[in-house]
Amino acid sequence: MRDLRTLTVVLAFAAVMVVLAPAAALAADAVADSAAPVAEPSPSTPALTLTAKPGTVTAGDRVRLVVRLGIPEATVQLSRIRAGATEPTPVGPLVTGAGGLVAIRVAPRVTTTYRVDYAGDGVLWSPASAEVTVSVRPRISVALADRVYRGRRARLVVTVRPLHPGAAVTVERWSDGAWSAWKELTLDSRSRASMTWRPDGEGLARLRVVMPVDAEHVAGVSRVQRLRVVKPNPYNVPLEAKGIIVVDISQYTLRFYSHGQLLRTFPCVTGRPGLPTPIGHFKVYARGMWPGGPYGSRIMSYHPPCAIHGTNEPHLLSRFPRNFSHGCTRLHNAHAVWLYDHAPLGTPVWNVP
Repeated sequence: MRDLRTLTVVLAFAAVMVVLAPAAALAADAVADSAAPVAEPSPSTPALTLTAKPGTVTAGDRVRLVVRLGIPEATVQLSRIRAGATEPTPVGPLVTGAGGLVAIRVAPRVTTTYRVDYAGDGVLWSPASAEVTVSVRPRISVALADRVYRGRRARLVVTVRPLHPGAAVTVERWSDGAWSAWKELTLDSRSRASMTWRPDGEGLARLRVVMPVDAEHVAGVSRVQRLRVVKPNPYNVPLEAKGIIVVDISQYTLRFYSHGQLLRTFPCVTGRPGLPTPIGHFKVYARGMWPGGPYGSRIMSYHPPCAIHGTNEPHLLSRFPRNFSHGCTRLHNAHAVWLYDHAPLGTPVWNVP
C-alpha cells in the first residue's frame, strides 16, 4: 500500500512538470529577448537643393541663391569656387528659417560655382550637399553719339569690366536682317578701345560689340547702339544742341534747329542800315510774355539791347529786303509764341551774315 502511494505522488509531480516546462521556457526566452540590444533607425538623407535666379548674369548683377533643406533652424555652409580656382572659398554659414529654406543675394564678377553643405545631426539626418553654377558675361559699355552728320567723324568707345587688357572685341553692324562682323578692336591696359570713321550715307545705323567666351566668362554682348546719320546743314549747327536759333541776316530768315534737324523756318525783320543786327553767337538771357507795343506777343533778349520779339507791324514781314528794325529780330506774333515755347533761357542764338 505504501509503494502505491509513493508511485501516485511521483506521477502527479511529473504531470505538473510537463505543464510548467513550456511556461518556464517562454519566460526564459522573454528574459533573453529583453537583454538583447534594440537596433537604432538609420539617418535619412535630406532633400537638399541649391538654385540660382537668374542663372546667367552680367558681371556685377545680383543673383538670388535659395537653399532648400526642409529642416527648420538648420545650419548649412555656403562656399564658392570661381572660374580658374581649384579650392572653395567659404561665403559663410546660413541658418534655415521655419520653412526649412534660406536665401542670399550675391554679385559674381566671373563665372562661379556655389556649393552648400549640410553636416547632418548624427541621429535623424545624414550629411548632404548641392551645387549650382552661375554663368557670368563681361559688362560691355559703348559710348556713341546719337546723331552725326554725313561725312563727319563718328567715334565709338568700348569699355569692358572686369578688366580684360589685351582681349579682342568685335564691332558688329546690322545689315540685311542679320548681324555681321565689321571691326575688331583690342582692349588696352584700361580695358578700353575706340575707333573713328566717317559715315558716307544717311539713315539709321545699328551697332553692337561682342566678346567671345574666355576662361572666366561666357560670351558677352553690349546693348544695341543706334546712330542716325543726317544730312549736314549749311550752318554747322552742333548735333548735341537740343535747340538753337539761327538768324540768317542776308536771307531775312530765322531757323530753329533741334539736334541738327530743322524744325521751323520763319520770315523775320532785321536791323536797318546804321543799326544792324549783331553778327555772332549769343544766348537767350531774359524772356517776357505779352510786352505789347512794338515787341508784340513775346520777347527773348540775347544781346543788349537786341532781342527777338513779335511786332505790331506785321505788314513789314511781307517785304524784301526786310531791314527795318533797330537791331532786333522781329517775327509774326504767332511765330514769336512758338519760338518762346521752344527756346528756354540759355538757348543759343547764332546770327550769321
